[in-house]
Amino acid sequence: MAPERRQVHRFRIARLARDPVPAFTAAAMTTIVGGTVVTPDGAVEADVVIDGSRLAEVAKGARRVGEVIDAAGCFVLPGGVDPHCHLMDDFRAATRAALSGGTTTVLSYTNPASGESDLDGFRRRVAELESGAFVDVGLHAMVFDPEHIAGGDLRAFRQGGAAAFKLFLSYRELGIECSTKRLVELMRLATETDLTVQVHCENGAMIEALVEDAVSRRQTGVRPFVETRPAETEEEAVAQSLAAASLTRATCYLVHLSSRRAVEQVRLARRREPRDSHGSPRSPRPARFLAEVCLHHLVFDDGVYDGPAADRYLVAPPLRSPDDVEALWEALSDGTIDTVGSDHSQRPTPLPRELSEPDRRLYYGLAGVGARLPVLLSEGLARSLPLERLVEVSAAAPARIFGLYPRKGALAPGSDADLVIWDPAGETLVTERSFDDGTGDSIYRGRLLRGRVRDVLVHGLRLVADGELVREEPIGRFVSSSAGRLG
Repeated sequence: MAPERRQVHRFRIARLARDPVPAFTAAAMTTIVGGTVVTPDGAVEADVVIDGSRLAEVAKGARRVGEVIDAAGCFVLPGGVDPHCHLMDDFRAATRAALSGGTTTVLSYTNPASGESDLDGFRRRVAELESGAFVDVGLHAMVFDPEHIAGGDLRAFRQGGAAAFKLFLSYRELGIECSTKRLVELMRLATETDLTVQVHCENGAMIEALVEDAVSRRQTGVRPFVETRPAETEEEAVAQSLAAASLTRATCYLVHLSSRRAVEQVRLARRREPRDSHGSPRSPRPARFLAEVCLHHLVFDDGVYDGPAADRYLVAPPLRSPDDVEALWEALSDGTIDTVGSDHSQRPTPLPRELSEPDRRLYYGLAGVGARLPVLLSEGLARSLPLERLVEVSAAAPARIFGLYPRKGALAPGSDADLVIWDPAGETLVTERSFDDGTGDSIYRGRLLRGRVRDVLVHGLRLVADGELVREEPIGRFVSSSAGRLG
């Protein structure tokens, strides 16, 4: 989604501690016994020894030290890493929801305020990260002014801890659309600064033509918004982005892909990259094509737009056909999709006024940072995806792509002691209290999920026990893209 530009909101803030965890939150030693641990090498029956905020040992029959947590019958998973969030309006509520759902690291975008440069907006957001965060927070730089961003700005993003910056191929009405020429130029600069280029793939010119046609016929409301952003607009923008990445040898990360057409473009681009007889890239620095899907595009289809609460499901790109949903699951299973995010919107964006209904203003953008991991585990296992694959796309791969691995997204000696004890025999009924992020009624309310997030530990501290938040201790810190190194 594309949050609108806003004035700077002033509020009392404090900078998050970077590393190590502040002494007043330091955990004692803990041993988790009897569970099946999903490690980088697969699922094994093992015990996990935690020394302070780090994992000390993962081994069968490890010596029990400190507090002992019985995980018999459960899986021990690395804490989730959500690669795609918009949290800046209320870190405390959003990260509390993330914690309740087993996500222990969130990566959020840094929208600049009105009249503020992209770099100044990024620097302000780093400095203003609220001390009330319950989980760790990393930042992606948002580029709202692509024509004026320079190589020095990109280097400053990198030095400031970002691993990526985001461009939009639509939203000319907001003044943030990136031209094709500038897309190529910025991808070339990104290769020089070791930054990943994230792209919101919708063809803005096509959408504008469709909106003008809808307005000429006096169409407003949910369906016109959805129908002016069809899969063809995404397919064209994906192809454009992948071609630009191939030309510049950039690392291109396509956010929230939603359609069969889009994932087919990713497969095609990967097949086209020149390789030698052993299957290795011929170029010393090949382009990288990375793809993300968001939870709502896996769970819902466009049939909800015919229901009585259609406006609750507005998002860009919109929900697609059942066939597109199946295509996304296939791409998740076969490795075409690399990560699963939430695209959590702490404050949604208003529809263009010409498409809003005359008697009410409509908004788009969905909340889901808390639901992401438990819903993905339930739905994925129901479709026979291996648990290890679900952990890869929800934790390990996002951490690896954005420079946090193996400190995040892995259960191995030296990793941060951020983990989830998940009970596969349990059930979770999503209620209005399940993932309270302050955004109102969840679109996932009423779903009965297989499995239950039983316990969640952050930096070795058990903050969730038996499904309930037991410690009101917001210990989250800012994590930079260089945080993955151990030692």
